[in-house]
Amino acid sequence: MPEASAAGAGELPRGAVVGPFSGPRAVWGEHLERAAERYGTAATWELYDDRGEAETARQIAEAVVAEGRHALVVGHFNSAGAAAALPVYRAAGLPVLLPLATTPGLLADSAGTLLRWCPDDRAQAADLLAAVRDAGHTRFAVTHDGSAYGERLALLVRDASAVARPALPSGAVVSDGSGPATGAVPVPAVLAEPSPEVLDVPEARMAEAVTALVVCGTHVGAARVGREWRAAGFAGAFWFTDDCAVDEFAELLGSPPAVGVASVARMRGGPEAHVDAAFAAAGAALSEDPGRTGRTLLAAVRAHADRGFTALGEPEAGSVGWDFVPVPAVTAAGTPRTAGRHGRAYDVIVVGAGVVGAATASALARHGARVALVAPMDGRQDHATAWSGGLVRSFEADPYLRGLALRSHHLAWGPAALAPGPYGFMTTGSLVLCGDADLEQAEKGVAELNGAGVPAELLDPGVLGARFPGLSVDGVTAAVWEPEAGYADPPRTARVYRDRALAHGARLLPARVRALDAPPGADRVRVLLEPGGPVEAFAVVLATGGGTGEIAGHRLSGAGAGRTKSIRYGFFHHPATAGLPTVVDMVSGVWGRPQLTGEAAGGYMAGRPVDEWDVPPGGEATLTDAHVAYIRQGAAARWPWLADPATRFLGGRQGVDLYTPHARPHLGRERAGSRIVLATGWSGAGFKTAPAAAELAAAEALDVLASG
Repeated sequence: MPEASAAGAGELPRGAVVGPFSGPRAVWGEHLERAAERYGTAATWELYDDRGEAETARQIAEAVVAEGRHALVVGHFNSAGAAAALPVYRAAGLPVLLPLATTPGLLADSAGTLLRWCPDDRAQAADLLAAVRDAGHTRFAVTHDGSAYGERLALLVRDASAVARPALPSGAVVSDGSGPATGAVPVPAVLAEPSPEVLDVPEARMAEAVTALVVCGTHVGAARVGREWRAAGFAGAFWFTDDCAVDEFAELLGSPPAVGVASVARMRGGPEAHVDAAFAAAGAALSEDPGRTGRTLLAAVRAHADRGFTALGEPEAGSVGWDFVPVPAVTAAGTPRTAGRHGRAYDVIVVGAGVVGAATASALARHGARVALVAPMDGRQDHATAWSGGLVRSFEADPYLRGLALRSHHLAWGPAALAPGPYGFMTTGSLVLCGDADLEQAEKGVAELNGAGVPAELLDPGVLGARFPGLSVDGVTAAVWEPEAGYADPPRTARVYRDRALAHGARLLPARVRALDAPPGADRVRVLLEPGGPVEAFAVVLATGGGTGEIAGHRLSGAGAGRTKSIRYGFFHHPATAGLPTVVDMVSGVWGRPQLTGEAAGGYMAGRPVDEWDVPPGGEATLTDAHVAYIRQGAAARWPWLADPATRFLGGRQGVDLYTPHARPHLGRERAGSRIVLATGWSGAGFKTAPAAAELAAAEALDVLASG
């Protein structure tokens, strides 16, 4: 496993923040979001949405460790998720701060890599029983919401009850899950001295037998249990466990007449105080020395913390604890104070991890939209960006694409042409070789480029042959020459845009999208994830390239998206490549460019169209001997040195692009009034136009939001 790397010069260290930013427990993720905003000057906090799901949490942990860019992790909120993820972090030596995960024993195998900032549930169970007793309840019962989390808490209460029994005339044990005659809710079990006895009694008798009911579970499930018991006639007091210590719980539980007397367990000082304390200590340690990693960083976090920790990383006894506070009343007439927050639908979900998707997410996040970027983290790189050759120029024969390319020049490539910049841009100059049929658009294009401030000229074959002796000009009528064009690093560019999106608060969803559910007239779209379940958004941007047809529920599902096609190129070395620029040949279809740095540096990339259609998305960093021979044979007409046996093959790649029937991308809403925006299908020429395409896709998604 790669170790976390220290921040580079002038760069803030990175921290991964993992929690439920969507789904039924998203209200707890708000604590993490707000703290990341407050302490954003000390580190770049990248938010990963585990939706409170253990399997998703484990996948995020594996992705965070594989990236090797984070100094530490804050989260997970959900204890089951933390338990699944912690072994992954521990194996990598990545420090983890747990501000809200309360399951006992989480740190048992921590090996000194964890700090927990909150009390645990064993203490909660004991303190809860003491509070119920102090309130004068001598006969009470315990039930749960049916979730594994609630059942675990209820078992802890049972264990605490057994310990506390000598001090109590009567106590509580856990429901066996059997229900009353109505089958509506489970009947709790009541402790009868001298030993526990599960009583299967009608609900009315239960109401007479006990004066208090302890409900364990998630805030959604516990509220449901509370409503059902109150509706069935229970008149006693309710005591709820800590997941219910959120404003949303009062709405879910009901208006004051339906609530009665209700109290909820809350971490002493409130959960947000523990989250803030963890971020503050981490921020102070990273600000003091941004290069710290591993145990050295964790030791510095301890030194800056507002509380002490045991050698294992648990908070010292007495430094944390549990309070019990009344459930806050909702507003008059039961009007929800946080209407629409339950489940926290995203404003926009951007589906696609390539450069278009990442740039769209960045643009939306900069506008303040609540954005999730669905970027598969299962090791697959099936987006075209991963395998793109990265050619960048402003000329395109198609006027529509030319407009996108020119706008992209002003958004990204123009300033970057002065230096490698954030995208790894390399200035090589660019030639687009034209035949007779292309000459009219070439002349118009050169005029447009110069009018937009992009230097360009039309060269005749004689000038071409003299200036670039390694290039054959057979069949060429003219060429568009852009001296400031070249190529960039596509994966690096996508990462830059993704980082910008995260820096502005976008969240990452580690999953694959299988289907969209957007019924006509619905106010949001359900995005079906695998693993996981549905996530909701008010708009969705599909920037999924060759994978577009695999996603059900939109007008391009299946063959309507277009056809996927293989692309292949190799890197070759020969003295005749010296001084050759980037070349796109509209006559024969071949393309190429110098490789100035990195893999195959000093070589020349050459590609040739492949007549392989309807292939699955993906790519590989290898070519077969037959692939190489095919490229040499076809591209030698433009670069004769490829036929020379002395020309060395340095490596190659193959990927997949999506070709549309009309040879233009799908860019805009899928249909009038739809909440799904398309940004896909560039037929192999999308990288250079991605900044402008993302700008348009983001504007369309914002228009969806504005339309209600």
